[in-house]
Amino acid sequence: MSHAAGWLPVRFALLVLGLAMVTPAALGDSWPPATTKVYLSSDQTWRLTVTPRAVSGPLEYFEDKAVGRKDAGALPGNLQKRAQGFMEHLEHGHWRAVWNEPLLNEVSPVTAIVSRSGLAVTFDNWFSVGYGKDTVVIYDGRGKPVRALGLDDFLPKAYIEALPHSVSSIRWGDEHRFSVDGKQLILRVVVPNENPAKAWTDPSAARVELAFDMANGQEFAPDEPAWSRAIAQANRVDAALRAEEAKQEAAFMAPLVAPRSDVDVDWHRYLIEAFFRIDPDWKDGYPATMVLRLPQRKDYPVSVDFLKDALHGDLYRHGVTMIASPSQDNLVRVLTHIAAKVPHGWLKDVRIYVAVDNAHTAAVAKALAPTGATYIQLNPDVAIPQSKARLDAYLARKSEQ
Repeated sequence: MSHAAGWLPVRFALLVLGLAMVTPAALGDSWPPATTKVYLSSDQTWRLTVTPRAVSGPLEYFEDKAVGRKDAGALPGNLQKRAQGFMEHLEHGHWRAVWNEPLLNEVSPVTAIVSRSGLAVTFDNWFSVGYGKDTVVIYDGRGKPVRALGLDDFLPKAYIEALPHSVSSIRWGDEHRFSVDGKQLILRVVVPNENPAKAWTDPSAARVELAFDMANGQEFAPDEPAWSRAIAQANRVDAALRAEEAKQEAAFMAPLVAPRSDVDVDWHRYLIEAFFRIDPDWKDGYPATMVLRLPQRKDYPVSVDFLKDALHGDLYRHGVTMIASPSQDNLVRVLTHIAAKVPHGWLKDVRIYVAVDNAHTAAVAKALAPTGATYIQLNPDVAIPQSKARLDAYLARKSEQ
């Protein structure tokens, strides 16, 4: 089983942009510190308390995991190696300890359920929902694992690839439960959708149910035809994602051409991709991008203000700023006016790329010279080939998937 990094925008970004460090927050994940949680059976007579292994912080944990460090994010002197589970039973108004055992999760499960007979099931791992051979773990009445399951133990590869992904997680299911008699675990699995964001955020999105024997962890035959419909849908989504990924890969390999539109996002993407192809800090840096809109647009003044902030403010006095506009004539005019009021040498630690052709580059260079910025022409008339270093790194990462 080979897990892709995510649905297309994420998995492709990890290969292309993610050659540099990418934190979970950069692509939509947010992981607060793991905390102690209490889970009750439906009749309130069984109580499972899960205590996580303490870590120094989400970022430290992520960085340690990225380099394969054992006991990622461990605090010095902390001897706890895994999450701890403590099960109690309510008897005659008092909670009696039943078992106190380490769980399989490295830091903590994300959630858990407890049956009316004192059995427990944990789901997922803090910081990596859907990954690992302990995505689902069934525990017996003594706190011993009956069976640990990864997604690939009950879902086909194409199904997993078609599920919505973020940079660290796979949104595979929710609201799992026990059967009425408590003898079966019922997993509610997301049915992949052509719109990954819908499957990720919409609680009403389709689900298919899979049942497992609590006594031995074995899966029962899935319900037909619901399971067949889910498989067919997953295959359609996976095929569409692969086709789109191939299209984007072709664009990644091809020379970069400047947009011929006035759509902001097209220009921002062009500037960002240009940075990764030509800037010496492509592996560790990221640019600020400014797009001056056409004067006839209602939101044009806002883009002028953004450009002023980029040249006058403290926020952009280091690193790389990239500037473009659908109108080069207007860009040179506005840039000249704004740069004239920038203090001498104010931008001496900044590289500024401006998307202008040979007819406009001298005027831009003259306008920016007093600011101290290093000016670099980004000629929109010249296609930019993919850099060899980035292409080699991309192919190496792809071969590892």
